[in-house]
Amino acid sequence: MESARCKGKVIIKLGGSLIEKGRDIVRFLRDYAEEESKKNALTIILIPGGGPFVEPVRNLSEDTSMSEETAHWMAVLAMHQYGLFLANGEFGIPLVESVDEIDGAGHVCILLPYKILKAEDCLPHTWDVTSDTIAAFVANKIGEKTFIKLTDVDGIIDEKGHLIGEIPVKEMIEKEERGCVDAELPRFLMQNKMSCFIVNGNFPNRITDVIEGKETVCTKLS
Repeated sequence: MESARCKGKVIIKLGGSLIEKGRDIVRFLRDYAEEESKKNALTIILIPGGGPFVEPVRNLSEDTSMSEETAHWMAVLAMHQYGLFLANGEFGIPLVESVDEIDGAGHVCILLPYKILKAEDCLPHTWDVTSDTIAAFVANKIGEKTFIKLTDVDGIIDEKGHLIGEIPVKEMIEKEERGCVDAELPRFLMQNKMSCFIVNGNFPNRITDVIEGKETVCTKLS
């Protein structure tokens, strides 16, 4: 299996569906990165999802005359709230808001994307774009061509209930297949020649397997 690690950096989007275990996952990845860096340089960049923090925004956008522009930026700020929750002010996990801050942030950091997105505002302002596509955008901005999406399912399931090990994003677009990713992600990946591994964060060893290029339970979007 292709590794999600390139140039010593790994981009991981930590979905809001994992909020109950989110801090445990952050600690696990911090310990792993510190140990791994004794052998090879490794920086893990965590991008928070929106989770329960974005639901009030979605509800307001449906129930009021809120513009898509306003809803978009409020939803991005909901990612900041989840990032603050994950860091919790006690783990020693730095919060960064620009690409330039990453190199000095240690083995693990949580990236809050609002300023990066504001500076280069090129993503559609619709609910087709959520933290999945935002994570892909940030990874591409950093110079990484793959990232890991952590969620609470094993990956994309076919019509027979079987896990799909790998699926081309072109096929997803043609079939309008979404699975557990936002509607814009397949198009963004194809346009930028990127890939994404969907991993169940309830099984932390699967995360490190993907980082190291080992076979594991996941779905690769290629």
